[in-house]
Amino acid sequence: MTDWGKLIIAVGLRVEDFAESVVAALARLRGRRHPVIVPFIGHGTTRRVRVGARLVLGREAAAPSVLATASGEGPATPRSRRAVLRASIARFLTIEVPGAEVTIHLPGGDVVVRTDRDGYVDHEVELTDVAPGWLEVGLTGPAGSTATARVLVTDPDARIGLVSDVDDTIVDTGLTRGLDFLRVTLLTDVQDRTPLPGAAALYRALVTTPAGEPARPVFYVSTSPWNLHEMLLQFVGLRGFPLGPLLLTDWGPSHTGLFRIGAQAHKLGLVRRLLDEHPHLRLILIGDSGQEDPEIYATLARATPDRVAAVYIRRTTGADPVRLRQVDDLAAEITAAGVPMLAVDDSAQIAVHAATLGLLDRAAVASVRAELAR
Repeated sequence: MTDWGKLIIAVGLRVEDFAESVVAALARLRGRRHPVIVPFIGHGTTRRVRVGARLVLGREAAAPSVLATASGEGPATPRSRRAVLRASIARFLTIEVPGAEVTIHLPGGDVVVRTDRDGYVDHEVELTDVAPGWLEVGLTGPAGSTATARVLVTDPDARIGLVSDVDDTIVDTGLTRGLDFLRVTLLTDVQDRTPLPGAAALYRALVTTPAGEPARPVFYVSTSPWNLHEMLLQFVGLRGFPLGPLLLTDWGPSHTGLFRIGAQAHKLGLVRRLLDEHPHLRLILIGDSGQEDPEIYATLARATPDRVAAVYIRRTTGADPVRLRQVDDLAAEITAAGVPMLAVDDSAQIAVHAATLGLLDRAAVASVRAELAR
């Protein structure tokens, strides 16, 4: 990075700090004084897990429940467009609490950490051989704030895991269609967001194992900001997708960039870390043709062909034919090199192909087709 680049980032960080201090002062005057812990879904092994959360100012000294959100609990009645727009914008108008102590309550004892400059807790903690499955971790912050985070502890005997993109892979966001993306993001309530047909049944089939075999983990990887974690988690629960960590990113100035980390760096880094943390896992990678998923997954397949079980790329609606040909050529190259990679139009095509590889039960193909036909 050039000296000019470093200077611009430094100025950006100072401007952000000043703006946030002004907004925080105004928020306190309007009643948002209580620290609130917003928990994220964590993940790890039986010996080490990563716990994440964010500390923000709210009007009530109560944290949103990640347990309730993960069950798909949402608004009981439809909301007006104005109410949806207000809620959508509010997700990004958070007032973070930097440098505050947060205690993580674990089976082996408590760990005290501090939030970073953006109010985040992102901490790896050692465990003393906890059981695989879901671990509930208590969090305590300033002024009596508390929350409970769920942490996915992957079974060391599991051999297959699923990694999936989010936008236009499990939910139709119109990310490549301009105004459609804004409409979906700002004006569509979570309960009205459209899942990709058959995707939930497909993912359930991919993580379902015969009796006696360890559960397969699923990880959702996206360049969406952490501000959308609760909404996306609610979507996963409402639409019947298997629950797993949502590995998102932060938008805004940082010490490495002025806006946010790029898709290549973010997703490659996350998946490589998952491969390192779980050396026994082979991963099924699912994404879409709209952004860089084909190139990111191809890079992983070339570098670690023995760790990638298959790559599936959904063709996005209205995609450029030139782009689709590029994806098809890339899929042919990676397949010839020994890692099955397929560009598809629907979930049934993934299910049929995965069944031929032994990655899901052939009987599950019918359930995917049935959901696709609804």
